[in-house]
Amino acid sequence: MLPLIAAPTESGRPRRVLAVSAHCDDIEIGAGGTLHTWAQAAPDTEFTCVILTSTPERAAESRACLTALVAPAQVEIVVHDLRDTRLPVDYDRVKDALAELSREPWDVVLTHQRYDAHQDHRLLGEFAPTAFRDHLVLAFEIPKWDGDLGTSRPNVYQPLTADAVEAKWRIMNEHYVSQHEKDWWDAETFSALARLRGMECRHRYAEAFRCEKAVLGAPLF
Repeated sequence: MLPLIAAPTESGRPRRVLAVSAHCDDIEIGAGGTLHTWAQAAPDTEFTCVILTSTPERAAESRACLTALVAPAQVEIVVHDLRDTRLPVDYDRVKDALAELSREPWDVVLTHQRYDAHQDHRLLGEFAPTAFRDHLVLAFEIPKWDGDLGTSRPNVYQPLTADAVEAKWRIMNEHYVSQHEKDWWDAETFSALARLRGMECRHRYAEAFRCEKAVLGAPLF
């Protein structure tokens, strides 16, 4: 496996990680263990999280949760005011937001999968490969009622320790009080998926992603 995040860059500068989501809690659910693991391995990593829809209450929860997940690293959190469940009709504003982000030299971009059943997630997943043509894009998965986890087979895995799985749930549950009444919001949901993805990559736990295209680097010969 390639140490994409923990290893130093060629220039010696810190890694820059961008995570873009439709809603508050998407980044944490899809990649919270990964962000936590990367931050622990390389505390100088520069994290930026962009959330396109929110309410003031959910935005506050997300800011607190993401900050805790990547500690001791620092994170910049940007929250837009687009409408939940209506991103497809806000097409131009979504496209403009991603175009602006794509001008930055990110080492990796985390966002939704194009095969996600939720229309907001799916739109970001469809935009990402063309918006971030010069970046490594890893698309995370969100377990949900729709049962869409099998629509896009993951091909990139981030192994997680048991401590990382526990920290992901503990931090999310502490800060997302608004989600406590949801019938799917419990430790088993997230640990079960992490165990399944870990089995797929010969580790105890993992988070899984889909990468549609990657460039290995400069020619060797």
